[in-house]
Amino acid sequence: MDPAVIERVIHALDLVYGSDTPIEQRREAETLCEQLRNDPQAPAYGFQLTNATNTSMVRHFGLQVLEHAIQHRSSDTLDMHSLRDKVLDLLVNFGEEKAYIREKLVSILVMLVIRAWPSAEWANLSEQLMRLYSMSPVGREMALGVWRTLGEELFVYDRDPVATIRKSQLTGGIVGALLPKSVVVELYPSGYRLSSDPIVAVGKKAKAASLVVLEPGNEDGWLLRWVQYAGQLAGAGELDDTQETQLVAVIDTIAVYLDWIPIRALASTRVIPLLASALLVRSDVVRRRASEALETVSRRNTAGGEDRDAVLLLMTQADALGPLAQAYAATLALAAWDDSGEALVVARTLATACANLVTMHWTRKKTEANVLPQPERLVELLVAVSRDARYTVAAPVLGCWAAILKHAAVAREPHVAAAFGALTEHVTQALFGVCRAAQDLAVDAGEAAEFESAADLRAFLAGDVRARLLAVVRGMCQVDPAGFVAWILPSLVPVFGSEQPMAVVEAAFMIVDAVLAALDEFEQQALQESDEQRMRLVEGARAPCFELGRLVVQFACPPELIARLLATLPSFAFLLRPSAISSGGSRELLLAVLQKCASCLHGSSDLVVARRASAALVRIAMTIPDSLMLIYADLSQLVDGLVGDARVSSSVKSYLREFQLALIAGATTCSLPERKALAQPIIQPMVQTLKSLSLVSLQSPTAFIEFLGLPHLDNALVTGGSPDEEARKRRGQLSATLSTLYICLNRTLGDGDPGLAAVWSDYVDDLAQPLLLLIRCIHALWNPEHWQHLPWQSKEARNRLFGIATDGVSQEEGGVKEARDIQNSLAVLRGHAYRCLGKLAHLPELVRGSEMATSFTGCLFADAPSLTARHWRLLLVEVMRPVLRTVGNWPGHSGTEAVAGFIPVWLAPLFAFCSEQLGSEWAALAQRNSQPVGGDVAEEIARDAALRDWTRAWSQLLSELLLAIMHWVPEATKVEHDFMSSARVSIDHATKPQGNPVLGSWLLRSPDMLAATLTACLSALRFSDTQAVNRVVLLLAALVPSLSLVSVSTLYEPPTPALASTVAGYSSRMDPSMTGSSSGIFAWLASDCTAALVAVLRDPLLIDVQDHVLGCVADMVYFSASIGDRMPASWASKSVSGVVGDPGKAFREAVGSLLSVSVECLGQIVGESEPKRRRAMLRVAMRGVLAVEKSRMFDKAKPPKPKQEEVLVDGSWSNRSMGRETSVLDNDDHFDLGMLLP
Repeated sequence: MDPAVIERVIHALDLVYGSDTPIEQRREAETLCEQLRNDPQAPAYGFQLTNATNTSMVRHFGLQVLEHAIQHRSSDTLDMHSLRDKVLDLLVNFGEEKAYIREKLVSILVMLVIRAWPSAEWANLSEQLMRLYSMSPVGREMALGVWRTLGEELFVYDRDPVATIRKSQLTGGIVGALLPKSVVVELYPSGYRLSSDPIVAVGKKAKAASLVVLEPGNEDGWLLRWVQYAGQLAGAGELDDTQETQLVAVIDTIAVYLDWIPIRALASTRVIPLLASALLVRSDVVRRRASEALETVSRRNTAGGEDRDAVLLLMTQADALGPLAQAYAATLALAAWDDSGEALVVARTLATACANLVTMHWTRKKTEANVLPQPERLVELLVAVSRDARYTVAAPVLGCWAAILKHAAVAREPHVAAAFGALTEHVTQALFGVCRAAQDLAVDAGEAAEFESAADLRAFLAGDVRARLLAVVRGMCQVDPAGFVAWILPSLVPVFGSEQPMAVVEAAFMIVDAVLAALDEFEQQALQESDEQRMRLVEGARAPCFELGRLVVQFACPPELIARLLATLPSFAFLLRPSAISSGGSRELLLAVLQKCASCLHGSSDLVVARRASAALVRIAMTIPDSLMLIYADLSQLVDGLVGDARVSSSVKSYLREFQLALIAGATTCSLPERKALAQPIIQPMVQTLKSLSLVSLQSPTAFIEFLGLPHLDNALVTGGSPDEEARKRRGQLSATLSTLYICLNRTLGDGDPGLAAVWSDYVDDLAQPLLLLIRCIHALWNPEHWQHLPWQSKEARNRLFGIATDGVSQEEGGVKEARDIQNSLAVLRGHAYRCLGKLAHLPELVRGSEMATSFTGCLFADAPSLTARHWRLLLVEVMRPVLRTVGNWPGHSGTEAVAGFIPVWLAPLFAFCSEQLGSEWAALAQRNSQPVGGDVAEEIARDAALRDWTRAWSQLLSELLLAIMHWVPEATKVEHDFMSSARVSIDHATKPQGNPVLGSWLLRSPDMLAATLTACLSALRFSDTQAVNRVVLLLAALVPSLSLVSVSTLYEPPTPALASTVAGYSSRMDPSMTGSSSGIFAWLASDCTAALVAVLRDPLLIDVQDHVLGCVADMVYFSASIGDRMPASWASKSVSGVVGDPGKAFREAVGSLLSVSVECLGQIVGESEPKRRRAMLRVAMRGVLAVEKSRMFDKAKPPKPKQEEVLVDGSWSNRSMGRETSVLDNDDHFDLGMLLP
């Protein structure tokens, strides 16, 4: 060791941390310090720098050098035990050192423990730490820090890979060190050994590492030692700063192991009573840490085994629950030394712990009996916390009461039943208080400070707290329906009979809704289970509710609460079921409910209220359709009157038709002919409107231009004339018809109730052809060839219609206003036409026959080059994805022939067009971005966003196809599930593709379309949109691993760094079995895959991806000998991508051509790269073979398979070849095969 090096390093550190050091000198000094970290004698230099004569800055850097050496060097190159002794000496001598240096020293010792303990050379860790623990308060703190950091590295964080590798040995050592010997012997009667024993006490020698290691002299265990010491501190009364710090350190150390310590050890060492007693210490920090530790214990998962009820029993004993209740009571009456914020945190944590005890232990689903023999103390505490005025404290416990009420055995417990009275009264009063607080935020300042804004607090009160209170109300009602209704009615009836504050009325509406909904659910369950006793209970509660229902319907509701009233009316289903409709006054009540909703539609200026009213009607129709059918004549007359009323908006009229069709679809008492007869007056006007338009206005683009009134608009803009009122009426009528049609289709097809599928089937031809003509005419407007006959003297009209530019047009009168109206009408017509056509795809009649396929293709591609990115995004999302998702996948129908006749006609041209068009658009965008900024920035941003939306819609469609194929490749489905759980770019569940198994089966039997699909996926990976690329690469990596590597080869386009990174990330998690997939995809890709892999391996710019290419090559070599047996018979007689005859043989030959390139690349790696790099790449290269071998370690013996033809492998690939003693892999002095094992 050169002393001059130490002097230079100290000088360099002065330069690095000096405030006036020039930049160049600081960089040189940093370089020198970094060189010292990598020096072979770095540990010796590190210890020399920690000399007490040096400054704290130098000593801390010396510790960093030691940490770097231990972390990044193999254990074989370091004298671990010498390092251990020196570090322990530093711990003893650094007692008065600064805290950050002590923490660094503790972390170094933990790294040594992880790498070398327990072992024959290091069997006395407890003894060494005990000397440090007994030395001084600072030594005790450092010893606690060692155990705490060790527990965090092993059970909390995942920072040190060595801890993962040696977790079994470390766990055995920690169990023996922390737990008392008596507990270890009880838990592991034949699974422990003494650390001083040269031979294991029990079992084979190979199992020595997995046994619990007991160290002589540590019979009590560290856990009991901590509990005793913390108990002394907690019982000492007033604590000084040092004692408080030590108590917090002990609790934090225990808390690290609470999720892992066996329940019996918690009981024998009395950890829970200790934490409970710490709640009474006069220290905010101690109480908070103790409450958090108890909350951790309360959520321990003990659903099975002998100790499944142990947590509940331990935490409800007097020595635990008593201090907990006292600590909670202390947060209500703050002492002079208390902090209100800390008290609120403690109260909230204790409430969560109590709620966990109930929901996770006392009322868990698998428990059918009351497992708590003396629940009175816990029930009293739950009632007290539920009545807490601090809503954030009471909310968790209110939620657990709902679980108690649903658990029959617990709800019948006498102490629980006795608490229902006080709880019910409090909950009803709290609902009024919450409604009032949500309006004026009349809460204490301490709780309001917990929220960032008043809006967040209002959302919490109106959402979480209100929902928990209403859940308790519903639970109370179902426990005793008749009794609860009799109790609650006297307080609700006066609210609707006199003038009351708005908060009181709102709470009353919510209680009525909750009570009626709970009774309805209770009755339906009783009917399903044929429980006559429960049905009698419900009947006893129905009669009093009728009077309440009449009062609610007749109540003169203030405008601010109309929405709440409308949300309450669907719960009246309990009073209006067919079983109750025969009773006196039920028919009148049903009509009154419908008229109440209609009154909110009739002449209402608030569209939100009108929509809520129509939604309430639809919910009622879906809930009690059979009751409504009894008064269908009166109901139909009511709806027809609203539809004919000019004061009702067209959108509301559409929802009224939805209400009627939803009613017809759900009526179980109506036969199919009756449904057709009832639906005909609703559907036929829409069909007739579209047919009449298709005969005249939709026959050509010119006729559609006349229909829209564009010629008159052009003249009006030039001459200043008035707009064409007739054209406006025509546009409005068509828009209203399509809107109504879409709403009705959406309710009765697809995601809605399919009860009218047979009814709609009669109108498919009459609806599909006009829709296709309308879409074709709308597309034609964006083709200049169709409107060149117009003078178009007004540039503003074109700008408004087609979104070319704004040109500063701000006038909103006359022709400009008319242009805006036409533009809005076109957007509505386009969107509804697309969606209606997509919904009709749920009917098999849509795609049967060659005429529909021809019309569909003509509609898509007639003016395709002129369409904008917005058009294509809507087409892909609203039309093509629904068609691909549903075609052939109809219940009760065999759709394979329909798929074969309908899909190929337009899908292959769509692949070609979108790939080419998107490629040119992205190229144009890249060219624009490379030029100086000019023009309208906002327009450029909008164009960029539209292109990205189109690209993402295209990737979703391709994902639908890949997932359809995955239905027939089970191993790929498993890999895709694993990928999706760790995807870096999240995919919303609502937009996540699902896949069509019928379509996937057809694609696998159609080589040309399969090739076109995968080629389109490759083309989609060229586009610079991370979300779109990530979605496709994710599925390709699961289905066709080689194709994802093809995507980054230079055969197509130079890959972007983002794409290369994404492919590398997914390739690292590929399942080796996918290279032998039974789908046959690998066979026809053999030629392209080989060329692509060769290109990747030889490209110096793709060094990161080469790691995973080598892994793919290793997998392919391993499976190439047997892949021919996995090919389906349909591939044996077809020529795909140059593979003829036996695809397995062709694939094996392709793999053989990879070996020479692989050896060449490995030679470059071994000859030029660092040892660390070589080991990493070799591990990846062997990953597939090792994973398969590891999976076979536990396989049962299988009969030998017939011997297959061996594959000739280049001798340099393996050092096991005959006549070879070494290979290109044998020149790494630090190479260890054990490091390669997964």
